[in-house]
Amino acid sequence: MRSALLRGREHLEIGVADVIAEGPVAIALSMGGAKKTYIHTDPNEDSVLFAVGSAGILAALADGHRGFEASEVVLEHLLAHPGPQWVEPGGVTPASWERHALAAICDANGEILRERLDTEMGRSCTTLSLALVLPESDALLYACIGDSHLFQVRSDEVADLAKANPVTGIDCFLGYTRETPETLAEKCLIGTERLEDTRAVVLVSDGLSEVQIGVEDPASVVGECIEMARKAAPGRRPLEAARSIVEAALASHRKNASGDNVCAAVVWLENDPTGSPARAGIRDRGAARPPAPRSHRQR
Repeated sequence: MRSALLRGREHLEIGVADVIAEGPVAIALSMGGAKKTYIHTDPNEDSVLFAVGSAGILAALADGHRGFEASEVVLEHLLAHPGPQWVEPGGVTPASWERHALAAICDANGEILRERLDTEMGRSCTTLSLALVLPESDALLYACIGDSHLFQVRSDEVADLAKANPVTGIDCFLGYTRETPETLAEKCLIGTERLEDTRAVVLVSDGLSEVQIGVEDPASVVGECIEMARKAAPGRRPLEAARSIVEAALASHRKNASGDNVCAAVVWLENDPTGSPARAGIRDRGAARPPAPRSHRQR
């Protein structure tokens, strides 16, 4: 399994987006295009990851609230435990997805609560959006809790799958309270879609869409960024898409003189008509990495 994780506490430069790509997937993260004007705990509380295996691609992002810790704990848990299983053959199927997803999310929630007991961690909690792409099974498996986005970009529409979740509120965060698979089933949106005619799957935090901070029409912006990325060299399309989505958010932050952390993940699915292979292991525009704000999350 090949993987990468971008942690917000390591990216503390306004206006800079760090991007990592591996084959058909890319992730991007920025502190924002302007300073936050709302009450917050840490400068950058978002985290984003990908994991690539022989059977599938996992992408996930977490938008932390009241601190960066919860977003890191959740993604580190996914990367260490279910992730390696999910992206290899036989790990998960559309039929077993809901059970797998609820178990993983419940375990991740418990991990946050245990970390809180063991450290000086405050009341940090987090959203979570994750997508598992299984090309051989023609399946997109996804799960969302909170207000981060998950777009399925087809040739004729850009659908925000996470927007269908009618459940909102402060308790719809991981790390807020103890949960069971049954209680999480009432708060999470878990589903499957076919990949047919899908150009890309895009996850992005609400730094793209926050009222009076982000863009007015997130789905249109995502669609435009995917369309522009289609003009890039085949090996750079996921990277260019992830970067342009984050940079669109940064431009809106500057325009509104109010910023927010923003991260994105792009899984590129459209075939290259020339048959050119994707380039692996690309890193672009890396931001400076000052010491982490709190030592207890150093790993």
